[in-house]
Amino acid sequence: MSKPIRPYYITRKNTIIQVVFTTFFAYLFINLYKPLNAGEWDDVSFWVFSLATGIIVVCGMLVVLASRLLMFWRKRKRSISILYYLSMIAAEIFFMALWYVFLQRWVLKNEPHPFPTHLYFSIQNTALILLIPYLISTLFFEWQEKKMSLEKLIKQISRKAYFIPFNDEKGRLKLTLKTSDLIFLQAADNYVVIHYESIGKTKTYLIRNRLKQFEKDLTEFPVVRCHRSYMVNINHVKLLKREKGVVQLIMDNEGQNLIPVSKTFENNVSQMLSTSIVQE
Repeated sequence: MSKPIRPYYITRKNTIIQVVFTTFFAYLFINLYKPLNAGEWDDVSFWVFSLATGIIVVCGMLVVLASRLLMFWRKRKRSISILYYLSMIAAEIFFMALWYVFLQRWVLKNEPHPFPTHLYFSIQNTALILLIPYLISTLFFEWQEKKMSLEKLIKQISRKAYFIPFNDEKGRLKLTLKTSDLIFLQAADNYVVIHYESIGKTKTYLIRNRLKQFEKDLTEFPVVRCHRSYMVNINHVKLLKREKGVVQLIMDNEGQNLIPVSKTFENNVSQMLSTSIVQE
């Protein structure tokens, strides 16, 4: 329970989705199920009842918003544990139930039960109002995260079977290589030198184009920009080393070329290395 909660539970986007969904669910729940003696409002028209329950729900959701703002504030200083997250949900249920009790006893004045009994039933109904949409939204977030992870994995695996097309500056196809054969690209004025492997030897091919264009064209392949003059096939990187603040990549081709890594692209290279799948 002391472990940090998964980050996607408390992102700004998912929090907004959860709060909005819970608000609509609570509104429908109260109007259809009519808990907390709401069904006793027989002398009230449907439209007045709907408007009143809407105001009640919105005011109740202010409790949830306050809870989530506290979470965002805490997240800036330390991680949110599973226990803390569940404790905040329990607090939301309690204070929202307290709000409904206050509303019925001191505003509407239509509650005959003693305060402890009234609060007990209010907590039960509020738990249903909050926990059901919370559970549904949590399952949705889990499914969404698994789907994104699976799509990313499939994309990485599928790259292994791709052939990389290289077009010149006019869009004409000049060369096609297996992804595993490409080693790195090197800018040379208005040309790009393609270094690739063929029968165990490193060969080159000169093509008229700009490295910036290849950076746009090869986003679906394990090729990353590491320097203003270089792009490398991440699966041919043998070693990343840092000496006196200078970062270099050592390639695994026969000459074991040293490729510089500039500070601008260092984070991208590190991230790509940590998630890449080695080519067979």
